[in-house]
Amino acid sequence: MNIAIIGKGKVGSALGAKFAAACHAVVYGSRTPDALAGTSNQADAVRAADVIITAIPGTAVIPTLEAIGEDVLADKIVLDVSAAMTADWALVHPNDSVARQVQARFPRARVVKSLNTMNYSVMVDPLTSLSQATVFVSGDSQDAKGTVNELLADLGWLPEMILDLGGVDTAKGTEHLAPLFLSTFTALQTMRFNFTVSRDSNERSVA
Repeated sequence: MNIAIIGKGKVGSALGAKFAAACHAVVYGSRTPDALAGTSNQADAVRAADVIITAIPGTAVIPTLEAIGEDVLADKIVLDVSAAMTADWALVHPNDSVARQVQARFPRARVVKSLNTMNYSVMVDPLTSLSQATVFVSGDSQDAKGTVNELLADLGWLPEMILDLGGVDTAKGTEHLAPLFLSTFTALQTMRFNFTVSRDSNERSVA
């Protein structure tokens, strides 16, 4: 699969290395492309990709995608792993989510929200001391979510650890976990944790 990662910080680099190890073709898109640094022009990176990963601050996602161009993004899967926080760690969208706004702004793209409730080290290595971790998935396209689930498996996430929340509107819930994540980090003084949904194995699903 051809994957374009927008951003080459800790999140983008960790995801890119793991996906490359799983034999995906990974290219990094940058506003300042540098062949020696392994980055390409953002629009060129996206144009050849099947999946685009927005590994940048949530406040920069829509402006960055607008610069790439709506036609370039058409029919692409956009995996948004971002968090939108202010400089003083408040939610930028207290009544909305980045993912829903991206889907509304680029209706031809297929937006999926995932991996935004954890540190990058857990994203790519969920089973190390976190066997009960949960990764959430939100998006309107079942096909796109199916592709993302395959990518999650390549990162080490087992099927029973993946929880499909439903449409892209549900991304508001996971994006609003950001303040709780920061409070938990402050209390534990480590980011090697994740949020887990514990289910009663004897309870029947509601039809």
